[in-house]
Amino acid sequence: MSTETLKISLAQKILAISDNNLLNKVKSLIEKENIVGYNAKGKPIYESEYIKEMNESIKAIQNGTATLYTTEEVRKNIVDAHNLG
Repeated sequence: MSTETLKISLAQKILAISDNNLLNKVKSLIEKENIVGYNAKGKPIYESEYIKEMNESIKAIQNGTATLYTTEEVRKNIVDAHNLG
């Protein structure tokens, strides 16, 4: 079965579902497996992981427990760590 045929078939089946619990499971599965990017090592970043990490970062900022750096501080740390200065 081609990718396009599979997509159409799945879409038709999803549209026929009236059970909210099942629809939420499908949504969860799609979101869990949805790749939103790749890290520096080429590993996929999944939407669910990304959202979880962003929520944790927001909480840390709101709680005052996050360590924040200015652009200059980041640049200096990189230069110093690699003896580039």
